Amino acid sequence: MHLYSFDLRDPVFELGGWQLSFQVITLENLYGLDPAHTTLEPTDDGWRLACSRLSWAGQQQHAPGSLELVARRGEGDRLLLNIRATALHKIRAVKVLVRNLPALRPLDMLDHPRDLPEGGLIDAYPNPLRLPLFCGLLPDGTIIGARSEDPQARAKRFAVCRETFGPLAGTYTVECLHEEDARWFDTQIEVPLWVLDRGVDVAAFRGEQLAFNEAELGLAPWEQRRDVPRWARDIRLCLTIHQMHWSGYIFNTYAQALNIIRFVAERIDGRHVLAYLPGWEGRYYWQYGDYRPEPRLGGGDGFARLCEGARALGVHVMPMFGVNCANAWAPNFHTFGPSSYMKSATRNTFWGNQPDWDLKRTHDTGWQAWLHPGAPAWQTELTRQIRTLVERFGFDGVFLDCTEVWVNDPDFNMREGLRQLVARLRAGHPELLVAGEDWYDGLLDILPVFQQTATWRQVPEWVGRYARLIGHICDGDPSRNSTGVHEAGCSPYVRLPQTETYIPTLTFVDGTLEAAQPEIEAVIAQAAARS
Repeated sequence: MHLYSFDLRDPVFELGGWQLSFQVITLENLYGLDPAHTTLEPTDDGWRLACSRLSWAGQQQHAPGSLELVARRGEGDRLLLNIRATALHKIRAVKVLVRNLPALRPLDMLDHPRDLPEGGLIDAYPNPLRLPLFCGLLPDGTIIGARSEDPQARAKRFAVCRETFGPLAGTYTVECLHEEDARWFDTQIEVPLWVLDRGVDVAAFRGEQLAFNEAELGLAPWEQRRDVPRWARDIRLCLTIHQMHWSGYIFNTYAQALNIIRFVAERIDGRHVLAYLPGWEGRYYWQYGDYRPEPRLGGGDGFARLCEGARALGVHVMPMFGVNCANAWAPNFHTFGPSSYMKSATRNTFWGNQPDWDLKRTHDTGWQAWLHPGAPAWQTELTRQIRTLVERFGFDGVFLDCTEVWVNDPDFNMREGLRQLVARLRAGHPELLVAGEDWYDGLLDILPVFQQTATWRQVPEWVGRYARLIGHICDGDPSRNSTGVHEAGCSPYVRLPQTETYIPTLTFVDGTLEAAQPEIEAVIAQAAARS
């Protein structure tokens, strides 16, 4: 976390026990409010702040622009903030600074206090934060909270730092930032409602945010979702059957995958089983963007036999596809790729996680292009490939890799693009399940099933109100902790929690069926006992 090397001298305003400052961030500089051109007046239910000139460089310079704040009192210490701002240059973000706080400990997604790093902390929404909400524990046990009611689920950031300059040196500040959709950067901005509160009951505070999301973002409880096929509500067990690694190593051919499915279907009714196939298309990730059955795994005929054999047992097959990745060196890339690259708000090309697939220890994956699911050329091509395969092989589900990856792209909106893609995939196929890798609140209304590792990702209980979770592709198998096609290599095998939200999941690499039968039998029995 970077901080300036001087005092910004932002004016601090007292509003009902809160000490607040405000900043306007354009595409070319950071601005505060000029106190000589700012007034704060009481209203019937709060305050109105009006600033008619901005400042920059620690109040050394001034610039055209404005900020208007309407602050309303809520119950207790609650404050509701509506902000509008203008500037000479296009505005990227507006920041509310909650100031003069004692040392505080931010809460994580499971409501556990975290120690604040020496240099401060930044939490970004939508990833890794899953809600635009921050809570912090003060030394006296009081919890303060901030959340944004944004019907467009735009970017938010929360930062906590210790002040180093000026009269507030030694105290702590919580920064609450709203960033505009990069497609609509302009010289004026209207910030969605900020809610600040002190003495927060975290569950109730979060419940208010979820109620807003249900009303404005289209979130629906699992039982009421219309995008869950009838058969998917009967799934009690997921089989993650790894097929081909990036390097070309084969874990399971199509015939071996069908043998695994047959073994399981002898022990549990096949209609309760979902067979998830990572690396089915051949070299995992390398083949992304050019999907077809892999000759070394059994080719088109072998994949057809796998799908037909599973269907005969009642088992539902779900191959894996990259929603935003493709091999830029593939012969067909030029037809959909160059116009579809994901970009930051200032048009830096997004390069993603860059796994060390070939172990050269440089993480240089220049062939691995990250493409925007909202870009027309890529969306159309991916839709065409998946629908062609669905219609040819008749599988029941589609798994979309990396759905959680998010950028504030200036050309296309991530959430809108994913919604369009899913709608196109399901058009004419109402019984097609479309699942995704990871979630935030703005995806929970688009996809009903997500992956979840048993070992390291945090999942609050409330997610189960809207979605179901299967094991993550990075989970180890029960024979040797192998993660199959995933770049993690090995990860401890751990069963998912036994709750309604989690669908029991078994991971199979080569030899798992033979080496881990007692654990396989135990998990199948656990799944069969689910209601």
